[in-house]
Amino acid sequence: MKTAVKVCKYLIVLLGAFIILMSFDSFDGTDSFWGMLLEFLMNSLPGIGLIGLTILLWKREMILGILLIFAGIGLFFLFKFYREFSEKWITMLVVEIPLLGSGTLFLFYKRAQLRKH
Repeated sequence: MKTAVKVCKYLIVLLGAFIILMSFDSFDGTDSFWGMLLEFLMNSLPGIGLIGLTILLWKREMILGILLIFAGIGLFFLFKFYREFSEKWITMLVVEIPLLGSGTLFLFYKRAQLRKH
């Protein structure tokens, strides 16, 4: 289970890196350089926040798990996945499942650790 927790932490960091990578589409040449840079920073903030949160709470799986579950639920309503599910299932698979799955695994892992002691 400890290996699965480590894999999930790296998966969340990779998800943040993927969000940052997708933010590079703001450099399309339709705006000034500073406008494109500002758009890139705004689009990459969720990825930067996700990576920072994971690194900051690397040893605190309980808090990280709760925050990831809240982030997954919040993004479910923000992206309105409950509408037009057939069009958004890939985004849900890439974003929602890792957040909710990792958060749940972190909570179960921490609960198992607390039962041992």
